[in-house]
Amino acid sequence: MKQFDGFNHEEMTMGDVLAMENFDLPSVNDVIEGEVVRVTNQEVTVDIHGATEGTIYLSELTLDKVDSAKEVIKVGDKIKAMIKKVDDEQILLSRRALLEYQRFQDLKVAFEKGETLEAKVERAVKGGLIVNIGMEAFLPANMIDVTYVSDLEQYVGQTVSVRIVEFNARNKKIKVSRKIVVAEQLKAQREDQFSTLTVGEVVEGTVVRIEKYGAFVRFGALEGLVHISEICHLPVEKVEDVLAVNQAVTAKVIKIEGTKLQLSIKAILPTPFEQFVSAYQVGDIVEGEVVRLMDFGAFVEVAPGVEGLVHLSELSWDHKVKLEDIVSEGKRVSVRVLSIDSENQRLALSIKKVEQDPWVAFGHNVGDVIKGQVTNITDLGAFIKVAPYIEGLCHYTETSWNPNVKLASLVAVGDEVEVKIISLDAKKHRLGLSLRQVKSNPWIEVTFKSGDVITGKVESANDRGAFVAVAEDVVGFLPMNQITEKRISRVEDALSIGQDVDVKVVRFEPNNFKLELSIRRIKEDAEREEFNKYMQQQETVENETLGDLFGDALKNLL
Repeated sequence: MKQFDGFNHEEMTMGDVLAMENFDLPSVNDVIEGEVVRVTNQEVTVDIHGATEGTIYLSELTLDKVDSAKEVIKVGDKIKAMIKKVDDEQILLSRRALLEYQRFQDLKVAFEKGETLEAKVERAVKGGLIVNIGMEAFLPANMIDVTYVSDLEQYVGQTVSVRIVEFNARNKKIKVSRKIVVAEQLKAQREDQFSTLTVGEVVEGTVVRIEKYGAFVRFGALEGLVHISEICHLPVEKVEDVLAVNQAVTAKVIKIEGTKLQLSIKAILPTPFEQFVSAYQVGDIVEGEVVRLMDFGAFVEVAPGVEGLVHLSELSWDHKVKLEDIVSEGKRVSVRVLSIDSENQRLALSIKKVEQDPWVAFGHNVGDVIKGQVTNITDLGAFIKVAPYIEGLCHYTETSWNPNVKLASLVAVGDEVEVKIISLDAKKHRLGLSLRQVKSNPWIEVTFKSGDVITGKVESANDRGAFVAVAEDVVGFLPMNQITEKRISRVEDALSIGQDVDVKVVRFEPNNFKLELSIRRIKEDAEREEFNKYMQQQETVENETLGDLFGDALKNLL
């Protein structure tokens, strides 16, 4: 219990204090300093001049939000407070007013010096945020960041760095900016980041702005432009079709010009050709669209930005088909990948090889006799179609066993014929056919020989002689000078077409299909035989006459 000039301090009333001589009672708004003598949850008691006590309620004790005075003050602390009320009952003190004043003065100094302060975002209001920097301050929406902020609520509860930009001492209104702090930080970061940035460096960033000509990407503290032509390998009509604000992207630095940066997203992306090659290989079948027709073939787009050539030779197994008969621009087709040239990014494609090679599936061998249709006749021979997309050549020498027969006289385009396969190269798509070998070779089946006289029929004639058929497809040549001993200028002077004649085999080479005949030799042989007979008869007569003569002479001698 305190004693004050013989008085019991605790029993004194305010009136007793006021009645004391030499005691000046403090006035409202005076600032006093005292010692804390008692602390409860809701109030603090402070000894003033050792004569009386003042009370500070919890609401006036601190600027911070606390549940109990004991969190802030303890007995024995020396504190300053402002007189808020004086009456006969009590003296009310306020520490909050002094703290607000001091804090206000500190904030004024911070404003004048341009200091950066930490602010707790308390709530969002129209046009900005209310933050606490020791006192409430207003952070306008356009000063929150260097870019536009649409969602203010995302900052509530956060602690941000700000700088005071307006300080009104009269009404104690304060405006702060976070944008200034962020801008300064970004500037420092930009300078540091820019000093080490090199062309070719790959960076990760976020799209912050989209323009007609491209998109701006922020990575770290720097921003660079991705031109519309550098977004992807395929043509882009609108940037918005491919990119969106806040989209995360990876790009390569392709140009540094002063402080301007050019970036490329497509530079780090595989090309459409590379993507295609990673997914397909030679032999695969893919779908595509015919995009362009040329004299040498058709270009087919098999993936966005990836085209391949179908050469004319790869359109169809039918080599006679025309380009426009198979494809047209815009038509969807199936193609097989024939080759991949990664270095030059070229594809060779085939439409015909989507199907099995008909030559592989042909199913016939050399020696087989098959049917076909004559499709064309040339000086070389007859082309005969024996299966879909398969044509063979019957050389003119394989037309008939009769070497004098012309191909055109035996077959015509459109005729159905039987042929024998005499050669087959499936890899080179070559097929040799024979019309004559369907039947056996009559030249080796005939039984006559040189010197024989046989009967034949005059089949045709020319200025050198006549052709005489002596068996089916076995035709011999009767030279003009072998027709008769008389001199004639035309075969028709001695023979007529279709006439049966006896001829002598003068020379017979079946392997070379050569048969030389003669009518004249038959007559000459007959005449020679008659002459020989005559001579033999004359010799017999002469021998008999001489015998008789010599016989009589001998008898006389005896």
